[in-house]
Amino acid sequence: MTQKKAMKSCFNMFHAPIFDIAVSLIVVFVLYPSTTEFRVIAQTSTTIAANPALGSWSINPLNQLVTCIHSFLTPGPISPAPGLRPKLICVERPHGGGMGKYPPNPYIEPDNSRISIVLTQSNTVEIDLLDAAGTPSSKYAKISRSINNPFCGGHSQMIDGRIFMSGGDRESFTNPVTNQLMLTDGTNINRIYTPFDKNKTQTSPWTVTNAMGSGRWYPSVITLNNGEILIVGGTAAALSLDDWQAQKKALNPTYEYYPTRGGATILPLLQKTDPWNLYPVLRQLPKSGKVWIFSGGPSVLLDTKTGAVTDLPAMTDKLHHPRIYPFTSTAVTYPLRPKNNYTATIMICGGTLRDPGVSNTTIKSTGFASNYCSKVEPESATPKWVENFVQFPGTGKVMPDVVLMPDGKAIYVGGSTWGTAGGDAGVCSNAHDPSFTTYIFDFDTNTFSRGPDYTIARLYHSGALLLPDGRIITTGSEENNYVDFPKILANKCFPFNGSTITKNWTSANNVANAGCTQPFEYRIEIFTPTYYSLPKKPIITSSYGISYPSIITYGSNFAVQMDTKASDVASISFIRYSTTTHSTNNEQVLVELIVSYSNLTHLIIEAPPNSFIATPGDWMLFPVASNGAIGHSVTIRLAAGKVIRIPVPATPTSSTIINVDTISNASKSAAKHRKNRMENLELNGQC
Repeated sequence: MTQKKAMKSCFNMFHAPIFDIAVSLIVVFVLYPSTTEFRVIAQTSTTIAANPALGSWSINPLNQLVTCIHSFLTPGPISPAPGLRPKLICVERPHGGGMGKYPPNPYIEPDNSRISIVLTQSNTVEIDLLDAAGTPSSKYAKISRSINNPFCGGHSQMIDGRIFMSGGDRESFTNPVTNQLMLTDGTNINRIYTPFDKNKTQTSPWTVTNAMGSGRWYPSVITLNNGEILIVGGTAAALSLDDWQAQKKALNPTYEYYPTRGGATILPLLQKTDPWNLYPVLRQLPKSGKVWIFSGGPSVLLDTKTGAVTDLPAMTDKLHHPRIYPFTSTAVTYPLRPKNNYTATIMICGGTLRDPGVSNTTIKSTGFASNYCSKVEPESATPKWVENFVQFPGTGKVMPDVVLMPDGKAIYVGGSTWGTAGGDAGVCSNAHDPSFTTYIFDFDTNTFSRGPDYTIARLYHSGALLLPDGRIITTGSEENNYVDFPKILANKCFPFNGSTITKNWTSANNVANAGCTQPFEYRIEIFTPTYYSLPKKPIITSSYGISYPSIITYGSNFAVQMDTKASDVASISFIRYSTTTHSTNNEQVLVELIVSYSNLTHLIIEAPPNSFIATPGDWMLFPVASNGAIGHSVTIRLAAGKVIRIPVPATPTSSTIINVDTISNASKSAAKHRKNRMENLELNGQC
C-alpha cells in the first residue's frame, strides 16, 4: 500500500506495547444512555494458557527467502508418493524505481549495488516446499517478474489450476538511464499466472488478458461454479489514511466479470458502505448459487445469472469499527456437511474495537483489536446475525488469518493486538503490537482453545495456507521492524536515505540505518497439529481413475486403496486449493464427502453433488481416521461432465475383499472419459 501521508498518520497514532503482561479481566464497557450503545474504554480479556498438546510450531530451516504478500498454493509436479509436492507461489512488493525507498530482496538479488531493470518489477517466486523425500525445502523453482504492477490486487484459483489476478498498484517507473518503461500502472489489468511446467520452458508465466474499464486496487475476487471470475470493488487511486472523505471519490463501487460480460455494474452496497468497502468478503452459497457480499456490516446476495441484488440484515453491533479494511477482520465458512444439508454458516472474527466517543468516519481512532466473532446463515429463510457469540480466549487480533484444517476445525494466526491494517513497509505501521497467540475453533461445539504460541510476527501483508499434508504455513509480513518505532519517531531508522536505496538494514556500510531492523519477513513458520503425528495415519496408496490432473465429475463416485484398514476411516475432508492476501481468502471451503463403501482395503467415495457446493478446480482429499489421525491428501480436479458411477458392492462382512479388477476397469474407463473431457475443454478455451 502506498500512502502519500502515511508517515504523518502513523506517527500521530504511535502506541506503546501494552500486552507485555498477562491479564485476566473482561473487556470493560460503558453504556451511553443517549445512544444506547456500548463503547470500549479498555481492552483486556479472559486469557487461558497456551496448550502445547494441540500442536507445535517450527521455522523452516532453509528459510523462505521471499516476502509473500500474495500467496498461492498449487499442487506442483507429481512426486513418488504420497500425493504431490506443493508449490508456494509468492508475489512481493515491487522494489526500486518509483518505489525506490526499498532495497532489493538480498536473497533473490544478492548484488545489492545493482540498481537495474530487475529491481523495478514485481518478483513472483515459485518455491518447492517439500523435496522428493517429503522433507521441508525452500528451493526456488523459478523467479519471474511482472511489468504490470500486481501489488495489492485480488486473486483466485481458476478451474484449471491457473491463478487469476485482478488489479494492483498504480505506481509506475521509467528507467532514467535507458528511458525504458519498467513498471506500469496495474490497477485496471487482469492477468493470469500459469505455473511453470517441469522443464520451466515458459518465457514468462504471466499473461495479460484484458484491461478493465476502471482501476481496482484492493478488490476481491472469486471463481464461480461456471468457471467465470467475479471481481468486486477496489479503488482507482492511492489510499489516504488522513482524509477518508476525499478517499471516497476514488473508490470503485462496482463489480464485473472475467471473461467480460460487457463492463462494470454499480453495486449499491459498495456505495452505501463507502469508504469501508475494500477487500469485501465473497462467498458463493451452496444452495442458491448466489454470491454473498459482505462490506463491513451490511451484506447482500448477488444473483450472478440475473444481476438481482437482495439486501440482508446488517450487523447492529456498535462495539466495532466496520469489520473490513483497514479495521481488518477475517471470514470463514463452517464445514459443508451432508448431515446439515450443506448449510453455509459464515463467521467473522477479529477487527478493531471503537474508542470512546469516536465515530466510524476517521481512522485515527485506532483502538484495541477485537477478540469477538459473529456469524450468520445468509441462505436462511430469515437471515440474522448472531453477534459476538464467542471470543478468542485471549487478546484480540486485527488482520488475523484463518485456515480450515482437515479435522474440521479452524486455526487463527497472525495479526496485531492493537491498531489497524495499512502502512508503508518499514516507514510506518498502523499496528505494531503483534499477536503471537494461536486459537483453534471447534465448529461442532462453537468453542475456542488456545494452541502453542508462534515465534514470527505476522503483521500487515502476511498470510497463512493449508499444505496437502495437513500442516499450516504462515508467510510474509513487511512491518517487522516494529521494535524500531521509537527510533523511527526520532528519525533514526528508515529503510531509505533520501533518494539513495540502502543496501540493507544491518550492513556496516549503511551508517544511517546501523542497528535497525529489516521490515521484510522472509521466513516460513510451520504449524504441525497433533493429528499429524497420531498413530495409524490413514494413507491412500492408489486412487483409481484420479491420477492428477484427471477429472472427477459431480455426482460421480471413485475408489481409493488404503495401506491401513480402510474401515477405520471415519470421514473424508475435501478442501479446495486457494490463495490469500490481506486476511482475505474467498475460496477456502471444506466439504465433507460421503463414503458409500468401505472394507479392509478400499473406500468408494461420492463426489460433491453439484458445483454450488464445491467450485470446480483443484481440491485436497484427506482421509480422517476414527482416532483423529489425518492422512496425506491426494489432489483431485473437480469439474462438470458426464456422471461416472462405480458399482457399489453389497454391505461387506469383515472378510469381504473388494473386486479390484472391477473397480479398476470401471475407473480406467472413467479416467479416459475425463481425460477426453479435459482436452475438449482446453480446445474450446474453457480451461
